[in-house]
Amino acid sequence: MSDEAYTRLQDAIISGELLPGERLRDYELAERLGTSKTPIRHALDRLADHGLVEMQRNRYTRVAPIDLEQVRNAVDLFGDVWIGSVRHVMPRLQDDDIAALSALTDEMSSSVTSRDVAAFGLGMRGIATEFARIEGNVTRATIIERLGPQIRRFSQHARDAFDWDGAAAFASEMREAVRQRDAAKTRAALVALFDDVLPAIIDRAEAEGLAVIDEERAGAVASSTAD
Repeated sequence: MSDEAYTRLQDAIISGELLPGERLRDYELAERLGTSKTPIRHALDRLADHGLVEMQRNRYTRVAPIDLEQVRNAVDLFGDVWIGSVRHVMPRLQDDDIAALSALTDEMSSSVTSRDVAAFGLGMRGIATEFARIEGNVTRATIIERLGPQIRRFSQHARDAFDWDGAAAFASEMREAVRQRDAAKTRAALVALFDDVLPAIIDRAEAEGLAVIDEERAGAVASSTAD
């Protein structure tokens, strides 16, 4: 039950259903999800470990604000972890690995066509996780799982700043590099994504005044989008 509670709460936070800064009360969440308070508490502990929830004992538990400096750090580490796997993974690629990675990059390309930020983020996590699986590196997989939600949540709240041309180029270059088993091209595609495309999105979000997104700002953004 705690895994299900974790997944549902994570999805609600990433999508903005639960806003940055919003107070979280275990009894309310238990009623909302139709479960007891114990799995809710376990889920909140995991979400706090992944940077999506803030907890102060005897004071509050709330959805963590989106801090762009923390997002930058998450992007940097995510990129380092993924790029570091390339030299280990590419020599090991089997035909079924290439088929799996090709399918994931095709899904990512579809997310670009449909302008689906959430699907693009899930695609990025899926490909990175597949690299870790092929390498057999549990540590990389764990780090990817911890950092991915922070990056995906930021992307959801900064959709207007998203670089779809850069995302399309990454999906195309990654697909071709994997099919060719080309480590240099794979690394170049990842470096472009993590050193250029994603940092530029964060910079544009900051220029638009989204340095820290809390409940008040998130509500204002949602209202302006609805208008």
